[in-house]
Amino acid sequence: MRLTINKKRLSSDLRMLARFGEYQTGVNRPALSGEDIAARNWLRNRMEEAGLEAIIDGVGNVIGRTPGHHKRIILGSHTDTVPFGGWLDGAMGVVYSLEIARTYMEAGGNNNIGIEVVSFNDEEGRFYALLGSHFYCGLLEKSDLTGIHDTDGISLQESLENAGFAGREIATLDPAKHIAYLEAHIEQGPVLENEKRTIGLVTEIVGIRRSRVKFYGQADHAGTTPMKLRKDAAAALYNMATRLEALYRSEGSPHTVWNLGKARIEPGTLNVVCSFAELFIEYRDPSSETLRKLQNKLDQLSAEVADRYRVEKESAEVVTIEPAKMDPMLVGRLEAAAKNLKKRHMRLHSGAGHDAMVLVKRIPAAMLFVPSIGGRSHDINENTQEYDLFSGAQVLSQTVSDLVDDHP
Repeated sequence: MRLTINKKRLSSDLRMLARFGEYQTGVNRPALSGEDIAARNWLRNRMEEAGLEAIIDGVGNVIGRTPGHHKRIILGSHTDTVPFGGWLDGAMGVVYSLEIARTYMEAGGNNNIGIEVVSFNDEEGRFYALLGSHFYCGLLEKSDLTGIHDTDGISLQESLENAGFAGREIATLDPAKHIAYLEAHIEQGPVLENEKRTIGLVTEIVGIRRSRVKFYGQADHAGTTPMKLRKDAAAALYNMATRLEALYRSEGSPHTVWNLGKARIEPGTLNVVCSFAELFIEYRDPSSETLRKLQNKLDQLSAEVADRYRVEKESAEVVTIEPAKMDPMLVGRLEAAAKNLKKRHMRLHSGAGHDAMVLVKRIPAAMLFVPSIGGRSHDINENTQEYDLFSGAQVLSQTVSDLVDDHP
């Protein structure tokens, strides 16, 4: 089967989707915001116009299926964004998927293998990272809905009710019917651009750990309390933060990355010794063993710092996402398509989490990347060259065509 991507239609759909939550050159469309709900309804309508059987399910996943098939290839990504993020993160993969399903329908389809397009809800984690794919794969259940809240205390259940999605059936994956999952995404980093490659073939997705360390000190007058007698929680936090880089460089791997993205101190007054300090640390690596070692070292460091500054401490791992290897056969099929289309390509790991790392727990899954200009993402300056955008769609389309031809 030959699937021919309509470049003009693909570009038009991308630009139309970017209007929902448009902010300067980017998009502000967090999961289940008004803009996100409008985008989901638009996408469902576009699926129906393409001849797909389309629904929005009970957790906000948008699903479009080619009619009359018992087995399908799943294509998808996400359309929610981080606050004031980019226009292609996730959205590109969803629009690729819609366009491929549309060309499949125009080509007459296949009696044995169909296509299922999915835009997973809340990949970015307003309520729960990779939420939609967890429900789709049966790793979260309907009973879990009431216990999930965003950082402002807004419940997922309430947000689904306001969107009109609550109470609907939650669509789930069936390994007997779904034969593979393919996801296309912008790289969100600088590797492909630096290596002058058009296509990245993802071999594995890193694991993610987020840890929280709390230090409990004692509030005292900052002018009258001698330094050696203080129990300064902020001093403990600052000392730990400055020592983490050395720890991760010495104990991590060449692939380890980390970020100290959030901190809080109380009472936050210049003339009062800090009584409480809280630090959040995120670190990523393709190896579960390395991640476990870093967690142990982090616990040891926090205990050492607490003892030095005469404060109490609590530490906890608040997010645990294991690394995921992509299916070697599907990676090979994507690579073969890139070679056939004469697209410069390379294999690499993904430093960001994606829905594919959830799907691969249930069925074979793989991903392709296209370059991000300047490596920028999660920012309104996120962008990709038009040639690269179209090339990614071509490689994904060719791979789907090849997989369909395997089931005449």
